[in-house]
Amino acid sequence: MLDDPLKGYSGLKSKIAVSDFELKTSGLNTDIGLALKEYLINILSNTRRFIVVSPSDTDLIISVAVIEFVPENSGGKSGVAGGGSASSSFMGGLLGTPLSKATMQLSLRIVDRATSNVINSRDIQSQAVENPGNKIKTPHDKFFKAALSEYAGTPMGKVIYECLLESARYIVLNVPQTYYKD
Repeated sequence: MLDDPLKGYSGLKSKIAVSDFELKTSGLNTDIGLALKEYLINILSNTRRFIVVSPSDTDLIISVAVIEFVPENSGGKSGVAGGGSASSSFMGGLLGTPLSKATMQLSLRIVDRATSNVINSRDIQSQAVENPGNKIKTPHDKFFKAALSEYAGTPMGKVIYECLLESARYIVLNVPQTYYKD
């Protein structure tokens, strides 16, 4: 099994800047966009691989667009005659426990500041469904106690955590070694 690229690093570091998240979907405000950016910066800083600086002092810019951000939508119902909603059938509307489903999709780009060339890019998506009776676990950190507190313990909290963690993992694995310096 490969080591977790987000932990246990000591060595050369790469200077990066994380741009403001581009909000390409409805239902998001700039406060949430800023909180997502700060959360990603925190995860990247904790890898000990990066020095996060201003865009004018960096070699790489991490550009992130939020393509989809759906904190809760009807995932139908679970149980007898489940899978439907009130509008889809009589039985689906009466039987079963309502499910809460959340989704998020990010478009991530690693850009060379000097040339504006995109070095690597990827869309990252996560989805979570709340199982009735089971509490969703999210990390107990400052981000879910402050700006993202409304999502703590919800499917959306899990989705945010998974998307940003996978984004950090992708960045760690796709920043070329030539950008790591003394």
